[in-house]
Amino acid sequence: MLMMAPIMDKQHRLAVSSALVYLGLLAACTLMTMPTLAAGRLMHYKYMDVNENPAVNTDNENPTPIVGILTQEVSQFIVRKYPNSTFSSYIAASYVKFVESAGGRVVPIWIGQKRDYYEDILSKVNGVLLPGGATYFNQSDGYADAGHHIYDIAMKINEAGTYFPVWGTCLGFELMVYVAANGTEPRTYCSSSAQALPLEFVEDFQKSRMFRNASDEVINILKNYPVTANFHMYCFTRKTFADMGLDAMWNVMSLNHDWEGSEFISSIEHKRYPFYGVQFHPEKNLFEFIPNRNITHTARAIKTSQYFADFFVSEARRNRQYFQNQTEEMESLIYNYAPKYTGAIGSSFEQQYLFDEQPVLRNDGVEKSAAAWLSLIAVLLVHRLWL
Repeated sequence: MLMMAPIMDKQHRLAVSSALVYLGLLAACTLMTMPTLAAGRLMHYKYMDVNENPAVNTDNENPTPIVGILTQEVSQFIVRKYPNSTFSSYIAASYVKFVESAGGRVVPIWIGQKRDYYEDILSKVNGVLLPGGATYFNQSDGYADAGHHIYDIAMKINEAGTYFPVWGTCLGFELMVYVAANGTEPRTYCSSSAQALPLEFVEDFQKSRMFRNASDEVINILKNYPVTANFHMYCFTRKTFADMGLDAMWNVMSLNHDWEGSEFISSIEHKRYPFYGVQFHPEKNLFEFIPNRNITHTARAIKTSQYFADFFVSEARRNRQYFQNQTEEMESLIYNYAPKYTGAIGSSFEQQYLFDEQPVLRNDGVEKSAAAWLSLIAVLLVHRLWL
């Protein structure tokens, strides 16, 4: 008999939660059908989000795109600086801000998960950003393994007819090509750390999806001013692309030369899928201010970096996937976490989101659904009374 008490308690809570939802919905529906007093006259309530208006959203785009950003292993620097922590993965906050600056929202994608997790999350977000970093591709159950799943699943989503973009910056760019090469190492050594460069565009680069809608001003800046921030010790060459058949999959739009004069590929896009990669870091011009890093912060650099953010998020707007419900979406968003000011302790990143080994903590699903519905009802009631 004593063992039955917890079960009865839970059943009672479920019944109460369900009853509250039912009564709340009934009250909301009643209120929504009643006339309301506004501006001294009776009027009937009619709601339509402005984004649903065809005269406003003329391209029928997704007005609230969500981009998944892959986490990666924390650095030994962070382990030393937070010796009592259980941090296992991170996202540099500049990548989150990069997406948000173009009107997108962010969901962290965890490393070290099974394939079905990546299949599930990629069915709900509108694109993926693979960030730069300093991890290795041979670490099991980490950044590379997760990236491999994401690349493969994203291909299948596109093959099935759903537009799904993937963006890779620096290490993320390298990872995409590494996966496309079936795990054969396509990189060579480069010396391009803290190097600000203009882009050396190849012929017909403006036929690419990435650059065909860029303004003359943006192209002129990219061509003639050192506005791209490079921080990489590996790179791809045109010879490697040709020898490994990668040029049959990827279009190269620009090149650069490192501190030692060696040529490397600096921007690519997939010929078949909306996959894009840049060897440089557009997010750093906008949001990383660590001194003596050779990052250009002029108005010209900001304009070009913002172009890349706007471009990628505009690609994500072409995807209409969504989470099952508002509660699941809210629980998944990066807003549930707070970045740490790691630049103040000597990191190369101003801020980082540092995640514990089990970052997602969920309560009883029915109770959370009830709470979410009641919150929505409260908003509707306040809105109704306000009108």
